[in-house]
Amino acid sequence: MEKDVNNKNTKENIKKQRLKEAKFVNTTKVTEDMINKFYKFYKFRVKRYDFYSFIICGIVLMIIAINFLLRGSEYFIGIIGNIIISIILIGIGICFWKSAFKIQKYNKKDMVKIYAEDVSNLENDYFFDDEKVIIVNKYGETERVYGYLEAIYEAKECYYIFTTTKSIYIMAKNSFTKGEESEFHEFIKEKMSKNYKKRCIRKKDV
Repeated sequence: MEKDVNNKNTKENIKKQRLKEAKFVNTTKVTEDMINKFYKFYKFRVKRYDFYSFIICGIVLMIIAINFLLRGSEYFIGIIGNIIISIILIGIGICFWKSAFKIQKYNKKDMVKIYAEDVSNLENDYFFDDEKVIIVNKYGETERVYGYLEAIYEAKECYYIFTTTKSIYIMAKNSFTKGEESEFHEFIKEKMSKNYKKRCIRKKDV
């Protein structure tokens, strides 16, 4: 019991120290809607080259399929064979297009399998000082100097912090408890340099 109390006091003292040292503090409670918006953002604004590749592949297959139909029996397999191949190519092309536009959705069952709970209500605390960012939630904490962050993407309502290519944290713009979001925007843009990616139009940019 005494050990638990001491651990709790230690954590509170560490948090107070971080609050004191941080230039910006943000506490974001993640929601299912935020996660789904991230999936959409990731599909079209981060992995957009994959999106375009699928679209182009679909178009190429359609062109080849139409060519088979128009050229008739000139090909060795004859008109019937051309029609069958054209149908197959068109089907594959449609699959490419569907893959290009298909957006992943938050799946509570999958999350429970991984985390043993629904993580759509996870709360993250973000502490930004001059050298690094510390991200804390009930699973533990992540500390990164800005030079070792993969990237930070700015969307309309959130910042997406990529600590690695596969580890992403969602931080809401309206959840700063210390510092203003407008000031943070300039701060993180300078700290991240080329690894800061703006994927939205800010009001002042219009």
